[in-house]
Amino acid sequence: MVARRLILPLTLLAFTAFHARAQNYSVTDTVTEYPNKGTFYHDLFEGRKTSSGEVFDQNKFTAAHWKIKLGTYVMVTNQRTGLQVIVKVNDRCPKRGVFDMSHRAAAAIGIRGMQPVTVRILPDGYEERWAAQELQFDSVRSRLYPGVANPPASPSTGAGTTPRATASGKGSGTDTGSYNLLLGNAASHSEVFTQTRRLPAAYRDHVTVEPLEGCDSLSISLTVHYTRQQAEQLARTLRNTFPKVRVTAEK
Repeated sequence: MVARRLILPLTLLAFTAFHARAQNYSVTDTVTEYPNKGTFYHDLFEGRKTSSGEVFDQNKFTAAHWKIKLGTYVMVTNQRTGLQVIVKVNDRCPKRGVFDMSHRAAAAIGIRGMQPVTVRILPDGYEERWAAQELQFDSVRSRLYPGVANPPASPSTGAGTTPRATASGKGSGTDTGSYNLLLGNAASHSEVFTQTRRLPAAYRDHVTVEPLEGCDSLSISLTVHYTRQQAEQLARTLRNTFPKVRVTAEK
């Protein structure tokens, strides 16, 4: 009986010791990938001072962690999409195992809600690559939530595949083009997140964000590849939430 009583405590001690080593984030260890849960800041923190003294900005590639040394550059990988972003840890998150990112950093790798990520501490010399992301994620056409291939069902058919006009147009009686919706503009990625959360869940994976030429604003589009009739019907449905929505022909 004594031996049996000792098994559980010894096993627990061994697990605790292993867990402690696994959570020992060292700035000199640039190889180990640590599993975390990736999420993003609430808008209420915008403009507040972080633990490092820097002002928090949803448009910067920064993050909070309970232990990683402030000022450390980290590569974050979304385990579901494989997308990566470099962030600077400049704040503290009270929850262990959680990597709390700015909206812009989370958007870059398709984080929605809370998703599994891995973090890897980077060696010295990554500051320029971190800063270069400002251009990388604003100069290319990219989905806010990458990795979604199929458009949502049209509002006229409900569940199922989206009907498309035939190439010849015979029998359809409709325009044979393909149309999307321009929802409006936003001043920042933080505002993009705020606006797209107001969309019906079925359409949130089909948001496309692009920089507007000659200004710092971003255009928000809904890429659905609908016929004109379907796109106009959806526009009428969304107009109460997005008063500036308009139908656009696909290029």
